[in-house]
Amino acid sequence: MPGVTVSAVVSTALARGVVGGFWLEVGATLARLSMVLIVAVALEAVTGFVSAIFDIIKYVGAAYLVWLGFGYLTSRSSITIGSGTSEVTPWRQVLSGFVVLWGNPKALLFFGAFLPQFVNPDYPAWSQVILLGLIEMGAAIITDAGYIAVAVTARQALSGAGSVWIGRVAGVILIGAAIWLALQTH
Repeated sequence: MPGVTVSAVVSTALARGVVGGFWLEVGATLARLSMVLIVAVALEAVTGFVSAIFDIIKYVGAAYLVWLGFGYLTSRSSITIGSGTSEVTPWRQVLSGFVVLWGNPKALLFFGAFLPQFVNPDYPAWSQVILLGLIEMGAAIITDAGYIAVAVTARQALSGAGSVWIGRVAGVILIGAAIWLALQTH
């Protein structure tokens, strides 16, 4: 089931087009990479640390999603269909993707719980976790690209006054993702 990151990717692609969606995906991918590196270096210590501050990270991430969603909801400008350009810089989109993924502590817990199951104890764990993490990141990029394509297609289907509502839908998606994240338990 799509989670917070997919919601952010879809809402960004709806509001900012394919370029914005992929810049956000770059940030999410960098966050995934940093999580894989952390798991590879200090698996048990990191998992215990994140479990201890799970709620703080979760609520900060949810608040950030609400802030992004509110920005989309209150925007009075329509979306320029086709160009994918906007006043938001690529750096800001990358940072948003990074913060959105790190705002969901279950992502780190996922890497910490899932990847070690496939580690062969006869070989160094670090390199195996990195390889497995890269495979997961590749799969995430492929599936998120599909979500971006669907969102951009829906975005392009709307024109004129209807394009103003795309921002509203993007905002609702982000706020819904924030609520979902806030209600998650360990």
